[in-house]
Amino acid sequence: MYRMVATTLGRPRHESIDRAVLDAAARIIEVENYRALTIGRVAQDAATTRAAVYRRFATTAELAIAVLGDRFGTDPGVDTGHLETDLRTIQQHRLELFAHPLIVRGLPGLIDDLSLQPEAARHFSEEFLGPRRTATTRAVQRAIDRGEVAASVDVEWISDLLTGPLLMRALLPGLQVIDSELIEHTISTALAELGRAQRG
Repeated sequence: MYRMVATTLGRPRHESIDRAVLDAAARIIEVENYRALTIGRVAQDAATTRAAVYRRFATTAELAIAVLGDRFGTDPGVDTGHLETDLRTIQQHRLELFAHPLIVRGLPGLIDDLSLQPEAARHFSEEFLGPRRTATTRAVQRAIDRGEVAASVDVEWISDLLTGPLLMRALLPGLQVIDSELIEHTISTALAELGRAQRG
């Protein structure tokens, strides 16, 4: 669900403009990159006005967050009845996510802007990162409930182990691409940590 700034009382929003703005922004990011995204450019490509875009999004960062939410939603609800299979399904989804041009060309610039926009950063955490972490913590909590892993496990740390390496490679230049080998390493590392918690 994407977040938009409040509209003027009595002025209805047009869903067709909402759609055109999101689609135009997505095209700009996918074909070029986040830095090419401007309110004026989006307005032109969406065949609307700058004012119409600003009524929906206060900044290009908020617009980009909305595009990510619109295109990717949240992690799929995964419950296979076994922790390793759950984690593998979640990480496979993330492999596809981080390989998408919207992420490859959009995330680094967006993260850079979020360092100066605390409100937008909060939205990004709540609407994009947060739900993905929740998918992991729920999978681990179900495993705890089934007795697969110890109740003492640090669920947040397990989520860090799974998402941290992906974010690092997505954001830092010069590192290897996010691939299936990295995904397997993250799963193995998380399972090893869970095993230590079970033994300890």
